[in-house]
Amino acid sequence: MAVRSVEARLHELLGQTRDLQARALGRLRDVEQALGEVAARIDALSREPVRNGAVQAQRDLDQAVLREKHEALRAQRAAIGERLSQLHLGAKKITSAIAQSQLSADYLAGGFGDGDDERLNLNQIWMLEAQEEERRRLAREIHDGPAQVLANATFQLEYVSRLLDREPVKVRSELERLRADLREGLVEVRHFIFDLRPRPLAELGLGATVQRYVDGFQQRANVVVDLDVDYESERLSPTKEIAVFRIVQEALQNVCKHGRASQVHVSLKGGPDGMVVRIEDNGVGFDPSARAEAGGRHFGLSSMEERARLIGAELRIASVPGNGTTIELTVPPEGAAQKA
Repeated sequence: MAVRSVEARLHELLGQTRDLQARALGRLRDVEQALGEVAARIDALSREPVRNGAVQAQRDLDQAVLREKHEALRAQRAAIGERLSQLHLGAKKITSAIAQSQLSADYLAGGFGDGDDERLNLNQIWMLEAQEEERRRLAREIHDGPAQVLANATFQLEYVSRLLDREPVKVRSELERLRADLREGLVEVRHFIFDLRPRPLAELGLGATVQRYVDGFQQRANVVVDLDVDYESERLSPTKEIAVFRIVQEALQNVCKHGRASQVHVSLKGGPDGMVVRIEDNGVGFDPSARAEAGGRHFGLSSMEERARLIGAELRIASVPGNGTTIELTVPPEGAAQKA
């Protein structure tokens, strides 16, 4: 079967990727060792007594050469780290593709059953794709955020350790800078944890959870968000509430990634006929008819549409190039018949 041959090729690619990861890790260990040796040599030279001008000149020359080598090794370490990050992400993509191919093969082997079974399998495939896209987004943001903060903190600690004996007065200011950077990284990590699992949703409800997310989003994205929550209907089911929250979250992320907007208006209004969620931005907009050709750029819109469909809601997207985008979600009340 063609699907099985694709799966075999994916397993082969995964093996090759893991081999490359192992080699890169070995190279990284070598570079780390060399860095330690060079740093120790620089430190030893700085401690050697100076007997005359010629010795001082030679020592200065040796230190300059070693510092240049140290910087080159640090650049190598950064490049290897970037390569490892890419390989790790590639391995995750291949693993997800293998899972999808296995699911597709099982589905095809079982034949096309009734409509409900077919929709179930297609939904499972879509969920795998959505999860993988979310992993890719988080991997990019963690790499550019907390991972970079930790890497910089490592370099700062190395620098501080060398200052302890030579310039102790500067140590305090460097440690203050390091503490500020780590606090910033901790805030970002907490944002990621909240994005993955919005714990207040079950405790405080949809409105309060969206408010908390909007507060953090404004700080990170430097976008003004006007939030209007006005609904008195009974709470939606947990499944519907998490779907609505994820749609709002995805819409705001699209504003940040693609919309280039400075202002967004988000409203949640409801009553006996259900809830209406509206997200309007003043960004660059896009041509809805060109979505099919845009590929991954509009995966987020497809994700929102699929989430809406799975809870029996209706999602409408209106946009004009240069004139912003409006997304409107209509969620039926509990007990209403779900759309097919």
